[in-house]
Amino acid sequence: AAPGSSIDLEVYVDTEGESLEGYHIGVDFTGGPVTIQGTTHQALPGLFPDLFGAPLIDSGAGTIRLLNQTTFTTPLGAGQYVVEVITVQLDAVFGTFVTVDPGLFGEVLGIGGGACPSGSCSVSFVGAQIEVIPEPGTALLIGVGLLGLALRRPSFPGTQS
Repeated sequence: AAPGSSIDLEVYVDTEGESLEGYHIGVDFTGGPVTIQGTTHQALPGLFPDLFGAPLIDSGAGTIRLLNQTTFTTPLGAGQYVVEVITVQLDAVFGTFVTVDPGLFGEVLGIGGGACPSGSCSVSFVGAQIEVIPEPGTALLIGVGLLGLALRRPSFPGTQS
């Protein structure tokens, strides 16, 4: 993604055969500054958002905490669910990487009739890495400029060019 661009990141849960009763998770951004523009809970039948409080966004620290939805009725069946969409603006500079790490950070997942990480279930997270690259127009302009400099022959006094 180009510096200054906004991107949407989907957070999904794969229950690996268990039912989903809710989630209460966080996300860290490291490696370069980002402005966290907001989060959007995905509408999942039977889940109620923000019962444990609204998400806490700290762009300075690069963290989001309290992303949460839960149910008090029938859990969602086993499957993969997009639970959140996070919108960020990349403030990092060209050539850097921004790492996105979801986690529990003292929070829990409601899976298969229990709360993870306690109980009989285990939780693993897979993050992402965003490479900050120049937009194609800028890259082309830089490339043409460098090519022009490479092809230019220096002229010295007393010589013909």
